[in-house]
Amino acid sequence: MDKRRVRDYKAYMRSEWRSLLASGVGIVAVGLWLFAVSAPARRTGALMGPLLDPGVSIELASARARAIRGLSYDLAFEIPEAATEPVRGLARIRFGLAEIPPSLILDFAQPADRVLAVRVADEPSSFTVLNGHLLLPSSLLRAEENEVVVEFLAGDEALNRNAEYLYTLFVPARAHLAFPCFDQPDLKARYHLRLDVPGTWETVANGAEIERRTAGTRASIRFAETPPLPTYLFAFAAGRFQIDRAERNGRTFRMLHRETDAARLARNRDTLFDLHAAALVWLEDYTGIPYQFGKFDFMLIPSFQFSGMEHAGAVLYNASSLLLDQTATQAQQLARASTIAHESAHMWFGDLVTMRWFDDVWMKEVFASFFAAKIANPTFPELNHDLRFLMTNYPAAYEIDRTAGANPIRQRLDNLRDAGSLYGAIIYQKAPIVMRQLEAIVGDDTFREGLREYLRRYAFGNATWSDLIRILDDRTEEDLAVWSQVWVEEPGRPTIQTELAAEAGRVTRLSFTQTDPRKRGLLWRQRLQVVMGGDQGLRSVLVDLDGPRVTVAEVVGQPVPRFVLPSGGGLGYGLFELDPASRRALVADLPEV
Repeated sequence: MDKRRVRDYKAYMRSEWRSLLASGVGIVAVGLWLFAVSAPARRTGALMGPLLDPGVSIELASARARAIRGLSYDLAFEIPEAATEPVRGLARIRFGLAEIPPSLILDFAQPADRVLAVRVADEPSSFTVLNGHLLLPSSLLRAEENEVVVEFLAGDEALNRNAEYLYTLFVPARAHLAFPCFDQPDLKARYHLRLDVPGTWETVANGAEIERRTAGTRASIRFAETPPLPTYLFAFAAGRFQIDRAERNGRTFRMLHRETDAARLARNRDTLFDLHAAALVWLEDYTGIPYQFGKFDFMLIPSFQFSGMEHAGAVLYNASSLLLDQTATQAQQLARASTIAHESAHMWFGDLVTMRWFDDVWMKEVFASFFAAKIANPTFPELNHDLRFLMTNYPAAYEIDRTAGANPIRQRLDNLRDAGSLYGAIIYQKAPIVMRQLEAIVGDDTFREGLREYLRRYAFGNATWSDLIRILDDRTEEDLAVWSQVWVEEPGRPTIQTELAAEAGRVTRLSFTQTDPRKRGLLWRQRLQVVMGGDQGLRSVLVDLDGPRVTVAEVVGQPVPRFVLPSGGGLGYGLFELDPASRRALVADLPEV
Protein backbone atom coordinates (compact mmCIF):
# COMPACT_ATOMS: atom_id res chain seq x y z
CA MET A 1 0.00 0.00 0.00
CA ASP A 2 1.30 3.47 -0.97
CA LYS A 3 1.34 5.51 2.27
CA ARG A 4 1.72 8.80 0.38
CA ARG A 5 -1.41 8.07 -1.63
CA VAL A 6 -3.28 7.28 1.57
CA ARG A 7 -2.19 10.58 3.14
CA ASP A 8 -3.22 12.46 0.01
CA TYR A 9 -6.59 10.74 -0.04
CA LYS A 10 -7.26 11.49 3.64
CA ALA A 11 -6.44 15.14 3.01
CA TYR A 12 -8.75 15.07 -0.03
CA MET A 13 -11.60 13.59 2.03
CA ARG A 14 -11.17 16.16 4.81
CA SER A 15 -11.35 18.84 2.13
CA GLU A 16 -14.46 17.22 0.66
CA TRP A 17 -16.25 17.16 4.02
CA ARG A 18 -15.29 20.77 4.73
CA SER A 19 -16.57 21.86 1.32
CA LEU A 20 -19.78 19.93 1.82
CA LEU A 21 -20.31 21.66 5.15
CA ALA A 22 -19.45 25.01 3.67
CA SER A 23 -21.89 24.52 0.82
CA GLY A 24 -24.54 23.18 3.14
CA VAL A 25 -24.55 19.55 2.04
CA GLY A 26 -26.25 17.80 4.83
CA ILE A 27 -29.29 16.06 5.68
CA VAL A 28 -31.94 17.55 7.52
CA ALA A 29 -35.00 15.93 8.26
CA VAL A 30 -37.10 18.73 8.96
CA GLY A 31 -39.63 17.17 10.90
CA LEU A 32 -42.83 18.28 11.86
CA TRP A 33 -44.65 21.19 13.07
CA LEU A 34 -46.60 19.91 15.93
CA PHE A 35 -50.05 21.28 15.72
CA ALA A 36 -52.46 20.52 18.53
CA VAL A 37 -55.30 22.58 17.24
CA SER A 38 -58.93 23.05 17.93
CA ALA A 39 -61.42 23.26 15.08
CA PRO A 40 -61.32 27.08 15.00
CA ALA A 41 -57.54 26.99 15.16
CA ARG A 42 -57.46 24.75 12.10
CA ARG A 43 -59.51 27.30 10.20
CA THR A 44 -57.28 30.19 11.17
CA GLY A 45 -53.97 28.34 11.05
CA ALA A 46 -53.23 29.36 14.63
CA LEU A 47 -50.75 27.21 16.53
CA MET A 48 -52.16 26.02 19.85
CA GLY A 49 -49.48 23.65 21.06
CA PRO A 50 -47.08 20.88 20.07
CA LEU A 51 -47.84 17.20 19.51
CA LEU A 52 -44.43 15.62 19.64
CA ASP A 53 -45.34 11.96 19.56
CA PRO A 54 -42.81 9.32 18.51
CA GLY A 55 -43.14 8.43 14.85
CA VAL A 56 -45.00 10.68 12.44
CA SER A 57 -48.64 11.39 13.20
CA ILE A 58 -51.13 12.19 10.49
CA GLU A 59 -51.72 15.65 12.00
CA LEU A 60 -48.03 16.47 11.84
CA ALA A 61 -47.62 15.04 8.38
CA SER A 62 -50.61 17.01 7.08
CA ALA A 63 -49.26 20.25 8.50
CA ARG A 64 -45.85 19.67 6.94
CA ALA A 65 -47.29 18.75 3.57
CA ARG A 66 -49.26 22.00 3.51
CA ALA A 67 -46.24 24.12 4.39
CA ILE A 68 -43.19 22.59 2.67
CA ARG A 69 -42.37 23.50 -0.93
CA GLY A 70 -39.54 22.59 -3.31
CA LEU A 71 -37.92 19.96 -1.10
CA SER A 72 -34.49 18.52 -1.90
CA TYR A 73 -31.83 16.60 0.01
CA ASP A 74 -28.08 16.47 -0.45
CA LEU A 75 -26.71 13.44 1.41
CA ALA A 76 -23.22 12.16 2.03
CA PHE A 77 -22.33 8.98 3.91
CA GLU A 78 -18.87 7.75 4.89
CA ILE A 79 -19.12 3.97 5.25
CA PRO A 80 -16.27 2.21 7.09
CA GLU A 81 -15.26 -1.27 6.05
CA ALA A 82 -15.76 -2.57 9.58
CA ALA A 83 -19.45 -2.94 10.37
CA THR A 84 -18.71 -2.15 14.02
CA GLU A 85 -17.68 1.42 13.20
CA PRO A 86 -20.33 4.13 12.82
CA VAL A 87 -21.44 5.54 9.48
CA ARG A 88 -20.89 9.27 9.40
CA GLY A 89 -23.40 11.40 7.54
CA LEU A 90 -23.67 14.92 6.27
CA ALA A 91 -26.80 16.43 4.82
CA ARG A 92 -28.44 19.53 3.49
CA ILE A 93 -32.11 20.11 3.08
CA ARG A 94 -33.52 22.93 0.99
CA PHE A 95 -37.14 23.96 1.03
CA GLY A 96 -39.54 26.85 0.97
CA LEU A 97 -42.27 27.51 3.51
CA ALA A 98 -45.85 28.60 3.07
CA GLU A 99 -45.68 29.89 6.64
CA ILE A 100 -43.03 30.04 9.35
CA PRO A 101 -43.67 27.51 12.14
CA PRO A 102 -42.76 28.22 15.78
CA SER A 103 -40.16 25.44 15.54
CA LEU A 104 -38.75 23.17 12.89
CA ILE A 105 -38.40 19.51 13.78
CA LEU A 106 -36.28 16.92 12.06
CA ASP A 107 -37.34 13.27 12.20
CA PHE A 108 -34.24 11.47 13.51
CA ALA A 109 -34.77 8.59 15.91
CA GLN A 110 -31.28 8.50 17.39
CA PRO A 111 -29.70 9.66 20.67
CA ALA A 112 -28.63 13.28 20.97
CA ASP A 113 -24.93 12.42 20.89
CA ARG A 114 -25.34 11.27 17.27
CA VAL A 115 -26.19 14.82 16.21
CA LEU A 116 -22.73 16.33 15.71
CA ALA A 117 -23.59 19.78 14.35
CA VAL A 118 -26.56 21.76 13.01
CA ARG A 119 -26.55 24.88 10.90
CA VAL A 120 -29.54 26.90 9.67
CA ALA A 121 -29.02 29.54 6.98
CA ASP A 122 -25.26 28.96 7.41
CA GLU A 123 -25.46 29.84 11.12
CA PRO A 124 -24.87 27.39 14.01
CA SER A 125 -28.20 26.38 15.52
CA SER A 126 -29.27 25.03 18.86
CA PHE A 127 -31.47 21.96 18.88
CA THR A 128 -33.47 19.71 21.16
CA VAL A 129 -33.85 15.93 20.83
CA LEU A 130 -37.23 14.56 21.88
CA ASN A 131 -39.19 11.41 20.99
CA GLY A 132 -37.21 10.70 17.86
CA HIS A 133 -37.32 14.28 16.58
CA LEU A 134 -34.79 17.07 16.38
CA LEU A 135 -36.38 20.42 17.18
CA LEU A 136 -34.82 23.57 15.74
CA PRO A 137 -35.74 27.19 16.53
CA SER A 138 -37.41 29.05 13.68
CA SER A 139 -35.64 32.39 14.12
CA LEU A 140 -33.45 31.81 11.04
CA LEU A 141 -36.18 30.45 8.79
CA ARG A 142 -37.54 32.34 5.80
CA ALA A 143 -40.61 31.96 3.63
CA GLU A 144 -38.48 31.58 0.50
CA GLU A 145 -35.40 29.36 0.29
CA ASN A 146 -34.24 27.67 3.48
CA GLU A 147 -31.21 25.51 4.07
CA VAL A 148 -30.52 23.36 7.09
CA VAL A 149 -27.28 21.41 7.44
CA VAL A 150 -26.79 18.52 9.83
CA GLU A 151 -23.70 16.46 10.53
CA PHE A 152 -24.60 13.18 12.23
CA LEU A 153 -23.81 9.55 12.91
CA ALA A 154 -26.29 7.34 11.09
CA GLY A 155 -28.37 4.78 12.88
CA ASP A 156 -27.73 1.17 11.84
CA GLU A 157 -31.27 -0.18 12.33
CA ALA A 158 -32.29 0.29 8.69
CA LEU A 159 -28.83 -0.04 7.10
CA ASN A 160 -28.64 -3.86 7.22
CA ARG A 161 -24.87 -3.93 7.70
CA ASN A 162 -22.43 -6.83 7.83
CA ALA A 163 -18.74 -7.30 7.09
CA GLU A 164 -19.30 -7.72 3.35
CA TYR A 165 -22.03 -5.23 2.43
CA LEU A 166 -24.90 -3.02 3.52
CA TYR A 167 -28.21 -2.03 1.97
CA THR A 168 -30.90 0.38 3.07
CA LEU A 169 -34.52 -0.63 3.61
CA PHE A 170 -36.63 2.34 4.67
CA VAL A 171 -40.17 1.08 4.06
CA PRO A 172 -42.65 1.92 5.53
CA ALA A 173 -41.16 4.81 7.59
CA ARG A 174 -37.64 3.84 8.68
CA ALA A 175 -35.53 6.43 6.89
CA HIS A 176 -35.34 8.57 10.03
CA LEU A 177 -33.62 5.69 11.82
CA ALA A 178 -30.64 6.28 9.53
CA PHE A 179 -30.68 10.01 8.87
CA PRO A 180 -32.77 13.13 9.59
CA CYS A 181 -35.64 13.56 7.12
CA PHE A 182 -39.31 14.27 6.52
CA ASP A 183 -40.27 10.63 6.82
CA GLN A 184 -43.70 10.66 5.17
CA PRO A 185 -44.79 9.59 1.67
CA ASP A 186 -46.40 12.86 0.58
CA LEU A 187 -43.25 14.98 0.86
CA LYS A 188 -41.42 13.84 -2.23
CA ALA A 189 -37.95 15.26 -2.78
CA ARG A 190 -35.06 15.19 -5.21
CA TYR A 191 -31.99 13.46 -3.78
CA HIS A 192 -28.30 14.10 -4.41
CA LEU A 193 -26.11 11.36 -2.92
CA ARG A 194 -22.40 10.88 -2.31
CA LEU A 195 -20.95 7.70 -0.81
CA ASP A 196 -17.43 7.20 0.55
CA VAL A 197 -16.77 3.43 0.67
CA PRO A 198 -13.95 0.88 0.65
CA GLY A 199 -12.31 1.00 -2.76
CA THR A 200 -13.11 -2.62 -3.65
CA TRP A 201 -16.85 -2.20 -3.03
CA GLU A 202 -19.48 -1.72 -5.69
CA THR A 203 -22.38 0.67 -5.12
CA VAL A 204 -25.92 1.23 -6.33
CA ALA A 205 -28.47 3.96 -5.65
CA ASN A 206 -31.60 5.45 -7.21
CA GLY A 207 -29.56 7.73 -9.45
CA ALA A 208 -26.88 6.69 -11.92
CA GLU A 209 -23.23 6.82 -10.86
CA ILE A 210 -21.75 9.96 -12.44
CA GLU A 211 -18.34 10.20 -10.75
CA ARG A 212 -15.98 7.83 -8.97
CA ARG A 213 -12.70 8.93 -7.40
CA THR A 214 -10.34 6.48 -5.75
CA ALA A 215 -7.26 6.92 -3.59
CA GLY A 216 -5.57 4.28 -1.51
CA THR A 217 -8.17 1.94 -0.08
CA ARG A 218 -11.17 4.25 -0.42
CA ALA A 219 -13.51 5.47 -3.16
CA SER A 220 -15.86 8.44 -3.37
CA ILE A 221 -18.90 7.96 -5.61
CA ARG A 222 -21.35 10.65 -6.66
CA PHE A 223 -24.79 9.83 -8.05
CA ALA A 224 -27.11 11.75 -10.36
CA GLU A 225 -30.05 13.68 -8.99
CA THR A 226 -33.21 11.61 -8.66
CA PRO A 227 -36.74 12.51 -9.77
CA PRO A 228 -39.05 13.29 -6.83
CA LEU A 229 -39.19 10.33 -4.43
CA PRO A 230 -40.64 9.71 -0.97
CA THR A 231 -38.22 8.73 1.78
CA TYR A 232 -39.29 5.08 1.80
CA LEU A 233 -38.14 4.71 -1.83
CA PHE A 234 -34.76 6.43 -1.38
CA ALA A 235 -32.10 3.72 -1.29
CA PHE A 236 -28.46 2.82 -1.66
CA ALA A 237 -26.32 -0.28 -1.21
CA ALA A 238 -22.61 -0.95 -1.17
CA GLY A 239 -20.39 -3.99 -0.74
CA ARG A 240 -18.55 -6.85 -2.33
CA PHE A 241 -20.85 -7.45 -5.28
CA GLN A 242 -20.28 -8.51 -8.86
CA ILE A 243 -21.97 -6.64 -11.70
CA ASP A 244 -23.42 -8.20 -14.86
CA ARG A 245 -24.75 -5.98 -17.64
CA ALA A 246 -27.10 -6.61 -20.53
CA GLU A 247 -28.94 -4.55 -23.14
CA ARG A 248 -32.56 -5.19 -24.02
CA ASN A 249 -34.71 -3.03 -26.31
CA GLY A 250 -32.11 -0.26 -26.24
CA ARG A 251 -32.05 -0.14 -22.42
CA THR A 252 -29.04 -1.20 -20.34
CA PHE A 253 -29.71 -3.27 -17.22
CA ARG A 254 -27.25 -3.93 -14.40
CA MET A 255 -27.51 -6.90 -12.04
CA LEU A 256 -25.50 -6.80 -8.81
CA HIS A 257 -25.07 -10.13 -7.05
CA ARG A 258 -22.82 -12.27 -4.85
CA GLU A 259 -23.36 -15.61 -6.61
CA THR A 260 -20.21 -17.80 -6.73
CA ASP A 261 -21.74 -20.73 -8.61
CA ALA A 262 -20.89 -19.85 -12.21
CA ALA A 263 -23.20 -22.49 -13.66
CA ARG A 264 -26.14 -21.31 -11.58
CA LEU A 265 -25.51 -17.72 -12.60
CA ALA A 266 -25.20 -18.61 -16.28
CA ARG A 267 -28.39 -20.66 -16.13
CA ASN A 268 -30.45 -17.74 -14.80
CA ARG A 269 -28.70 -14.62 -16.07
CA ASP A 270 -30.36 -14.07 -19.45
CA THR A 271 -33.78 -15.03 -18.13
CA LEU A 272 -33.59 -12.38 -15.41
CA PHE A 273 -32.71 -9.66 -17.90
CA ASP A 274 -35.39 -10.89 -20.32
CA LEU A 275 -38.11 -10.90 -17.64
CA HIS A 276 -37.33 -7.34 -16.56
CA ALA A 277 -37.21 -6.08 -20.13
CA ALA A 278 -40.50 -7.77 -21.06
CA ALA A 279 -42.25 -6.39 -17.98
CA LEU A 280 -41.17 -2.83 -18.73
CA VAL A 281 -42.28 -3.08 -22.36
CA TRP A 282 -45.71 -4.40 -21.32
CA LEU A 283 -46.17 -1.68 -18.69
CA GLU A 284 -45.08 1.12 -21.01
CA ASP A 285 -47.61 -0.10 -23.56
CA TYR A 286 -50.46 -0.51 -21.07
CA THR A 287 -49.95 2.81 -19.29
CA GLY A 288 -48.86 4.85 -22.30
CA ILE A 289 -46.06 6.30 -20.13
CA PRO A 290 -42.37 5.44 -20.68
CA TYR A 291 -40.29 4.25 -17.74
CA GLN A 292 -39.43 7.46 -15.86
CA PHE A 293 -36.42 6.67 -13.67
CA GLY A 294 -33.53 6.56 -16.13
CA LYS A 295 -31.29 3.58 -15.47
CA PHE A 296 -32.58 0.24 -14.19
CA ASP A 297 -30.41 -1.68 -11.74
CA PHE A 298 -31.40 -4.65 -9.62
CA MET A 299 -29.53 -6.32 -6.79
CA LEU A 300 -29.77 -9.92 -5.56
CA ILE A 301 -29.22 -10.06 -1.81
CA PRO A 302 -28.74 -13.24 0.23
CA SER A 303 -31.49 -13.69 2.84
CA PHE A 304 -33.25 -10.44 1.87
CA GLN A 305 -36.28 -9.80 4.11
CA PHE A 306 -38.84 -9.68 1.30
CA SER A 307 -39.17 -11.24 -2.13
CA GLY A 308 -38.45 -7.79 -3.56
CA MET A 309 -38.49 -4.04 -2.84
CA GLU A 310 -39.31 -1.51 -5.53
CA HIS A 311 -36.75 1.27 -5.02
CA ALA A 312 -36.92 3.40 -8.16
CA GLY A 313 -34.01 2.49 -10.42
CA ALA A 314 -32.51 0.13 -7.81
CA VAL A 315 -34.76 -2.85 -7.10
CA LEU A 316 -33.67 -5.26 -4.35
CA TYR A 317 -34.53 -8.99 -4.49
CA ASN A 318 -34.05 -12.10 -2.41
CA ALA A 319 -31.33 -13.91 -4.34
CA SER A 320 -32.65 -17.44 -3.83
CA SER A 321 -36.06 -16.60 -5.32
CA LEU A 322 -34.51 -15.42 -8.60
CA LEU A 323 -31.49 -17.69 -9.03
CA LEU A 324 -33.36 -20.97 -9.46
CA ASP A 325 -31.99 -24.51 -9.43
CA GLN A 326 -32.07 -26.79 -12.47
CA THR A 327 -34.93 -28.70 -10.87
CA ALA A 328 -37.13 -25.61 -10.41
CA THR A 329 -40.81 -26.33 -10.89
CA GLN A 330 -43.16 -24.37 -13.11
CA ALA A 331 -44.67 -22.89 -9.97
CA GLN A 332 -41.23 -21.57 -8.92
CA GLN A 333 -40.60 -20.18 -12.37
CA LEU A 334 -43.98 -18.45 -12.41
CA ALA A 335 -43.34 -17.08 -8.91
CA ARG A 336 -40.05 -15.59 -10.11
CA ALA A 337 -41.65 -14.05 -13.20
CA SER A 338 -44.48 -12.68 -11.05
CA THR A 339 -42.08 -11.16 -8.52
CA ILE A 340 -40.13 -9.37 -11.24
CA ALA A 341 -43.33 -8.14 -12.89
CA HIS A 342 -44.67 -7.04 -9.48
CA GLU A 343 -41.62 -4.90 -8.66
CA SER A 344 -41.53 -3.52 -12.21
CA ALA A 345 -45.19 -2.50 -11.98
CA HIS A 346 -44.35 -0.52 -8.85
CA MET A 347 -42.26 1.83 -11.02
CA TRP A 348 -45.62 3.26 -12.12
CA PHE A 349 -47.87 2.30 -9.21
CA GLY A 350 -46.13 3.45 -6.05
CA ASP A 351 -43.00 5.10 -7.42
CA LEU A 352 -44.33 7.42 -10.14
CA VAL A 353 -47.62 7.97 -8.31
CA THR A 354 -47.36 7.42 -4.56
CA MET A 355 -50.11 7.10 -2.00
CA ARG A 356 -50.57 10.23 0.07
CA TRP A 357 -50.67 8.31 3.35
CA PHE A 358 -50.07 4.69 4.26
CA ASP A 359 -53.78 4.00 4.69
CA ASP A 360 -53.63 3.55 0.90
CA VAL A 361 -50.54 1.32 0.92
CA TRP A 362 -52.82 -1.46 -0.34
CA MET A 363 -53.23 0.44 -3.63
CA LYS A 364 -49.65 0.05 -4.74
CA GLU A 365 -49.58 -3.57 -3.65
CA VAL A 366 -52.80 -4.61 -5.32
CA PHE A 367 -51.92 -2.85 -8.58
CA ALA A 368 -48.47 -4.45 -8.63
CA SER A 369 -49.94 -7.92 -8.10
CA PHE A 370 -52.81 -7.27 -10.50
CA PHE A 371 -50.51 -6.32 -13.36
CA ALA A 372 -47.93 -8.95 -12.46
CA ALA A 373 -50.59 -11.56 -13.19
CA LYS A 374 -51.42 -9.95 -16.54
CA ILE A 375 -47.72 -9.88 -17.47
CA ALA A 376 -46.50 -13.25 -16.18
CA ASN A 377 -49.48 -15.60 -16.50
CA PRO A 378 -49.70 -15.72 -20.33
CA THR A 379 -46.13 -17.05 -20.48
CA PHE A 380 -47.30 -20.19 -18.64
CA PRO A 381 -50.42 -21.17 -20.66
CA GLU A 382 -50.42 -24.74 -19.42
CA LEU A 383 -51.27 -23.67 -15.86
CA ASN A 384 -54.82 -23.04 -14.64
CA HIS A 385 -54.41 -19.43 -13.55
CA ASP A 386 -58.04 -18.96 -12.52
CA LEU A 387 -57.73 -21.87 -10.13
CA ARG A 388 -54.42 -20.54 -8.81
CA PHE A 389 -56.00 -17.11 -8.24
CA LEU A 390 -58.88 -18.70 -6.36
CA MET A 391 -56.67 -20.91 -4.17
CA THR A 392 -54.15 -18.12 -3.50
CA ASN A 393 -56.63 -15.44 -2.51
CA TYR A 394 -60.06 -16.69 -1.43
CA PRO A 395 -59.26 -19.00 1.53
CA ALA A 396 -56.91 -16.47 3.15
CA ALA A 397 -59.32 -13.55 2.59
CA TYR A 398 -62.34 -15.51 3.86
CA GLU A 399 -60.43 -16.64 6.95
CA ILE A 400 -60.29 -13.01 8.11
CA ASP A 401 -63.32 -11.45 6.44
CA ARG A 402 -65.84 -13.90 7.87
CA THR A 403 -64.89 -13.03 11.46
CA ALA A 404 -66.24 -10.33 13.75
CA GLY A 405 -62.73 -8.82 13.96
CA ALA A 406 -62.28 -8.36 10.21
CA ASN A 407 -60.78 -5.08 9.03
CA PRO A 408 -61.59 -3.11 5.87
CA ILE A 409 -59.08 -2.92 3.03
CA ARG A 410 -58.51 0.78 3.68
CA GLN A 411 -57.70 1.15 7.36
CA ARG A 412 -57.30 4.17 9.56
CA LEU A 413 -53.69 5.00 10.37
CA ASP A 414 -52.95 7.72 12.91
CA ASN A 415 -49.16 7.36 12.99
CA LEU A 416 -46.65 5.95 10.52
CA ARG A 417 -44.92 4.01 13.29
CA ASP A 418 -47.92 1.65 13.12
CA ALA A 419 -47.90 1.26 9.33
CA GLY A 420 -46.59 -2.29 9.56
CA SER A 421 -49.85 -3.37 11.17
CA LEU A 422 -51.79 -2.64 7.96
CA TYR A 423 -50.31 -5.54 6.03
CA GLY A 424 -52.12 -8.86 5.99
CA ALA A 425 -54.53 -11.11 4.12
CA ILE A 426 -57.12 -8.37 3.53
CA ILE A 427 -54.59 -6.21 1.65
CA TYR A 428 -52.80 -9.03 -0.15
CA GLN A 429 -55.67 -11.46 -0.79
CA LYS A 430 -59.02 -9.64 -0.65
CA ALA A 431 -57.82 -6.53 -2.50
CA PRO A 432 -56.90 -8.44 -5.72
CA ILE A 433 -60.41 -9.94 -5.74
CA VAL A 434 -61.91 -6.47 -5.38
CA MET A 435 -59.71 -5.04 -8.13
CA ARG A 436 -60.74 -7.81 -10.50
CA GLN A 437 -64.38 -7.02 -9.72
CA LEU A 438 -63.79 -3.33 -10.44
CA GLU A 439 -62.27 -4.07 -13.83
CA ALA A 440 -65.16 -6.41 -14.65
CA ILE A 441 -67.78 -3.81 -13.69
CA VAL A 442 -66.36 -0.82 -15.59
CA GLY A 443 -64.87 -2.83 -18.48
CA ASP A 444 -61.27 -3.41 -19.56
CA ASP A 445 -60.98 -0.35 -21.81
CA THR A 446 -62.55 2.08 -19.33
CA PHE A 447 -60.37 0.69 -16.57
CA ARG A 448 -57.22 1.14 -18.63
CA GLU A 449 -58.06 4.67 -19.76
CA GLY A 450 -58.91 5.66 -16.21
CA LEU A 451 -55.58 4.38 -14.93
CA ARG A 452 -53.75 6.23 -17.70
CA GLU A 453 -55.41 9.49 -16.69
CA TYR A 454 -54.63 8.79 -13.03
CA LEU A 455 -50.93 8.25 -13.79
CA ARG A 456 -50.68 11.32 -16.03
CA ARG A 457 -52.48 13.61 -13.59
CA TYR A 458 -50.51 12.62 -10.49
CA ALA A 459 -47.10 11.75 -12.00
CA PHE A 460 -44.25 12.40 -9.53
CA GLY A 461 -46.87 13.33 -6.95
CA ASN A 462 -49.27 11.70 -4.54
CA ALA A 463 -52.85 10.52 -4.83
CA THR A 464 -55.48 8.67 -2.85
CA TRP A 465 -57.84 5.83 -3.65
CA SER A 466 -60.65 8.38 -3.76
CA ASP A 467 -58.79 10.30 -6.49
CA LEU A 468 -58.76 7.19 -8.67
CA ILE A 469 -62.40 6.36 -7.96
CA ARG A 470 -63.44 9.88 -9.03
CA ILE A 471 -61.58 9.47 -12.33
CA LEU A 472 -63.21 6.11 -13.03
CA ASP A 473 -66.61 7.33 -11.81
CA ASP A 474 -66.60 10.04 -14.49
CA ARG A 475 -66.21 7.34 -17.15
CA THR A 476 -69.04 5.01 -16.16
CA GLU A 477 -72.71 5.07 -15.20
CA GLU A 478 -71.95 2.93 -12.16
CA ASP A 479 -71.96 4.65 -8.77
CA LEU A 480 -68.37 3.76 -7.90
CA ALA A 481 -68.35 5.92 -4.78
CA VAL A 482 -71.03 3.69 -3.25
CA TRP A 483 -69.31 0.57 -4.59
CA SER A 484 -66.00 1.64 -3.06
CA GLN A 485 -67.57 2.44 0.30
CA VAL A 486 -68.87 -1.11 0.61
CA TRP A 487 -65.91 -3.02 -0.78
CA VAL A 488 -62.97 -0.91 0.40
CA GLU A 489 -64.07 1.11 3.42
CA GLU A 490 -66.13 -1.58 5.15
CA PRO A 491 -65.15 -5.04 6.43
CA GLY A 492 -66.98 -8.27 5.80
CA ARG A 493 -68.68 -10.13 2.97
CA PRO A 494 -72.29 -10.72 1.90
CA THR A 495 -74.40 -13.82 2.30
CA ILE A 496 -75.74 -14.82 -1.12
CA GLN A 497 -78.62 -17.29 -1.33
CA THR A 498 -79.67 -19.19 -4.46
CA GLU A 499 -83.34 -19.86 -5.24
CA LEU A 500 -84.10 -22.30 -8.05
CA ALA A 501 -87.74 -23.09 -9.03
CA ALA A 502 -88.84 -25.48 -11.75
CA GLU A 503 -91.92 -26.99 -13.35
CA ALA A 504 -92.17 -29.88 -15.79
CA GLY A 505 -88.37 -30.16 -15.94
CA ARG A 506 -87.91 -26.50 -16.94
CA VAL A 507 -86.56 -23.54 -14.95
CA THR A 508 -89.29 -21.11 -13.92
CA ARG A 509 -87.08 -18.91 -11.75
CA LEU A 510 -83.40 -18.57 -10.84
CA SER A 511 -82.61 -15.76 -8.45
CA PHE A 512 -79.89 -14.64 -6.06
CA THR A 513 -80.53 -12.70 -2.88
CA GLN A 514 -77.79 -10.97 -0.91
CA THR A 515 -77.91 -9.85 2.71
CA ASP A 516 -75.46 -8.19 5.07
CA PRO A 517 -74.71 -10.58 7.97
CA ARG A 518 -73.70 -7.58 10.09
CA LYS A 519 -77.08 -5.95 9.50
CA ARG A 520 -75.68 -2.67 8.14
CA GLY A 521 -77.86 -2.82 5.04
CA LEU A 522 -74.86 -2.96 2.69
CA LEU A 523 -75.09 -4.29 -0.85
CA TRP A 524 -72.01 -5.72 -2.56
CA ARG A 525 -72.32 -4.83 -6.24
CA GLN A 526 -70.43 -7.57 -8.09
CA ARG A 527 -70.37 -9.83 -11.11
CA LEU A 528 -70.96 -13.57 -10.71
CA GLN A 529 -69.98 -16.28 -13.12
CA VAL A 530 -72.78 -18.75 -12.47
CA VAL A 531 -72.04 -22.33 -13.52
CA MET A 532 -74.83 -24.86 -14.04
CA GLY A 533 -74.34 -28.60 -14.48
CA GLY A 534 -76.69 -31.16 -15.99
CA ASP A 535 -77.05 -33.89 -18.56
CA GLN A 536 -75.77 -31.53 -21.27
CA GLY A 537 -72.58 -30.81 -19.35
CA LEU A 538 -71.54 -27.47 -17.83
CA ARG A 539 -72.74 -24.08 -18.99
CA SER A 540 -72.16 -20.65 -17.48
CA VAL A 541 -73.78 -17.24 -17.46
CA LEU A 542 -72.55 -13.88 -16.18
CA VAL A 543 -74.86 -12.26 -13.65
CA ASP A 544 -74.60 -8.69 -12.36
CA LEU A 545 -75.57 -8.76 -8.71
CA ASP A 546 -76.52 -5.09 -8.54
CA GLY A 547 -79.36 -5.18 -6.01
CA PRO A 548 -80.68 -7.08 -3.03
CA ARG A 549 -82.33 -9.63 -5.33
CA VAL A 550 -81.51 -10.44 -8.96
CA THR A 551 -83.44 -12.79 -11.24
CA VAL A 552 -81.67 -14.45 -14.17
CA ALA A 553 -84.26 -14.19 -16.92
CA GLU A 554 -82.18 -15.81 -19.66
CA VAL A 555 -82.31 -19.29 -18.10
CA VAL A 556 -86.10 -19.37 -17.67
CA GLY A 557 -87.51 -22.20 -19.79
CA GLN A 558 -84.21 -24.07 -20.02
CA PRO A 559 -83.84 -27.64 -18.70
CA VAL A 560 -83.43 -27.77 -14.93
CA PRO A 561 -79.75 -28.12 -14.04
CA ARG A 562 -78.66 -30.70 -11.50
CA PHE A 563 -76.78 -27.99 -9.63
CA VAL A 564 -76.14 -24.23 -9.69
CA LEU A 565 -72.85 -22.76 -8.48
CA PRO A 566 -73.10 -18.95 -8.22
CA SER A 567 -69.31 -18.70 -7.79
CA GLY A 568 -68.49 -21.52 -10.15
CA GLY A 569 -66.07 -19.41 -12.15
CA GLY A 570 -64.32 -18.14 -9.03
CA LEU A 571 -65.52 -14.60 -9.72
CA GLY A 572 -67.97 -13.91 -6.89
CA TYR A 573 -67.14 -13.10 -3.29
CA GLY A 574 -69.26 -13.97 -0.26
CA LEU A 575 -70.82 -16.78 1.73
CA PHE A 576 -72.79 -18.68 -0.91
CA GLU A 577 -75.77 -20.70 0.31
CA LEU A 578 -76.88 -23.16 -2.37
CA ASP A 579 -80.42 -24.24 -3.08
CA PRO A 580 -81.35 -27.69 -1.64
CA ALA A 581 -81.30 -29.49 -5.01
CA SER A 582 -77.81 -28.22 -5.80
CA ARG A 583 -76.53 -29.30 -2.39
CA ARG A 584 -77.88 -32.82 -2.85
CA ALA A 585 -76.51 -33.12 -6.38
CA LEU A 586 -73.04 -31.87 -5.46
CA VAL A 587 -72.79 -34.18 -2.47
CA ALA A 588 -73.45 -37.06 -4.87
CA ASP A 589 -71.53 -35.84 -7.93
CA LEU A 590 -68.66 -33.77 -6.53
CA PRO A 591 -65.89 -36.29 -7.35
CA GLU A 592 -66.98 -36.38 -11.00
CA VAL A 593 -67.50 -32.60 -11.20
